[in-house]
Order: sequence, then structure tokens, then C-alpha cells
Amino acid sequence: MTTSYDVDLDPGWAVGGKPHGGYLLRTAVERALDDAHPHPMVVSAHYLSSPDAGPAVVEVDRLRSGRRVASSRVRLQQSGDARVEVLLSHGTLSTDEDYWSAPDSAPPQLPPIEDCPRVPTTGPTGRTVGYFDHVDLRLDMATAQWALGKPQRQAVVQGWMRRDDAADASPLDLLVFADAMPPVTFDLGLMGWVPTLELTVFVRGLAAPGWLRVVQRARLLRDGWLDEECEIWDSEDRLVVQARQLAGYRVE
Repeated sequence: MTTSYDVDLDPGWAVGGKPHGGYLLRTAVERALDDAHPHPMVVSAHYLSSPDAGPAVVEVDRLRSGRRVASSRVRLQQSGDARVEVLLSHGTLSTDEDYWSAPDSAPPQLPPIEDCPRVPTTGPTGRTVGYFDHVDLRLDMATAQWALGKPQRQAVVQGWMRRDDAADASPLDLLVFADAMPPVTFDLGLMGWVPTLELTVFVRGLAAPGWLRVVQRARLLRDGWLDEECEIWDSEDRLVVQARQLAGYRVE
């Protein structure tokens, strides 16, 4: 059975006039959650074409509803065309269970927040990045020398992140944050648009209150495509998001 929801895509989340991919992901996934399975756990999104701001439709098919996990297929459509296709597993996340973490797994070492400038809504390419009105990102300038015309060619960017209103991050916010860092291609001197083809997000736990620490890196650029790996750590040094995407780039 398919359930349809009318949505209105907010132009305030646009990147160069098109809605931000993380915002689209949250918009789609939110409609599939329910009281028994309220938290996204594993999300895989394929971005088929970019919608415009304005009316759209989210269609949800529940594939399975188990005691611990439900699985759903979600489609965001506009003008009769599928724009984003999502497969989602959702359940209930906790903050108080014991856990094991690899000894070499640790959050990025960042300068104090006051030493990290906030990213403005107008980026180095001159494109308006509206989601930075909603996402407060403070970059570690050691990984953002490209903003000064001095790319370091490390393909790593990191910084502090939270909601613009300073509210605690929900699991749905974490989906947005997993796609909110500047492209690592900037650090390679490639300043063009980096459209996402596919994005997978693991939400590993509920984030503790406070600022999040985010690091994003790439391993390979080839044939016009690159991977970006993102980790998000909360204020209690817990890994709460692991994400990976395949995105395009241009050599101009």
C-alpha cells in the first residue's frame, strides 16, 4: 500500500537555486517514520534529478514492519517525475546502552569554536548556499585554505556543526548534516558543483546535546566521480553518523 504526502520544498534550503540533498532526504524520510520505529537507522538515497522549490509529493511504501526494525521505500516526486528514491530501515535508537568502539576510532581534533569562522551563505564560487542559514558550520581553517586560494590537496575538511537555532540535533537533523560539509574537491582546487548520485547514511545513535564535530574526506577521484566519507561525533565523543556518497565533479 502506498501512502502519499503533499510537501512544499522550501526555497530557503536551495544551493544555487536547487534544494539541498540532505534537506530532500530529511523531507522524504520523515514521512516514513512512525511511533514504533521513530528513528532512521540506515538510509540509501539515489538522486535521479534535481527538483525545484515548491509543491512536491512523497510516496511511502512500507515493505516490512518488525518488532525492532521497519523497512520502507520512499519516493519524492515532482511534476510526475521521480526525483529521489530512498530505501530506509528505521527503528529506535538509544543513548544509554553499553557499546564497543575500535581503539583507533576518535573524533577529529579541532581548534576552539571561537577560532573557527562560520561558513557564509555565499560560497567561494559565488553560488548562494541557502542551507547555511539553517546549519551553523564553523570550519577548521587548517582544512579550508582553499577559501583563501591555497588548496592543500589533502581532500579533507572538518569543523563544528549544529542547527542555526542551537537546538539539539535530532536523528533527522543528522541526515541533513551528513550532506552539509563543503565538497572536499575544493581542497583539490576544483571549485565547481558536486552533485550527489547516491548517499548512504548510518545513524548510529542519538546525539548528545551540544556541538557536533564533523570530518569529511575522499579516497579516490576518477572519471568525473568521487567518493566522500563523512563522520559525525557528538559532544560526548560518540560516533553518531557514518555516511558515504558518490558524487560527480568537473575539471574546469
